[in-house]
Amino acid sequence: MNINRLSIVIPCYNSQNSLDSVVNEIKNKMQDISYNYEIILINDCSTDSTMNVIRKLSEDDKRILGVCLAKKCGQHGAVMAGLHYTTGDIVICGDDDGQTPFNEMDRLIDGILNGHDVVYARYSEKSILDLEILGVTVMI
Repeated sequence: MNINRLSIVIPCYNSQNSLDSVVNEIKNKMQDISYNYEIILINDCSTDSTMNVIRKLSEDDKRILGVCLAKKCGQHGAVMAGLHYTTGDIVICGDDDGQTPFNEMDRLIDGILNGHDVVYARYSEKSILDLEILGVTVMI
């Protein structure tokens, strides 16, 4: 399979403080693996300055496309909206909070290049915010 372009879709919600570092992690990794790429950032009706951050990132780098949803769709709805804008041969979806290790995306790409149609990652450890305070039981 030839990869002419890689698309990275990130649903964003109240991520004004994390988005710069997430995008920089992607850019740094892409320098190592040398694919043409696009980053599609989907603002899911954030109540902070996430859209301003997206706007600045997309103005500074033409490989970044920012989309602002008219109504809140949730993470999966925002990913689906982002898929509409992809032009890549491979699509990688990730998170806006730094939990998705984009520096490992070459391992996902290798899975596709080795003949798999779908490749997914799982966490060996996942950082969970203090959900016990909220009385939520988390099973991983």
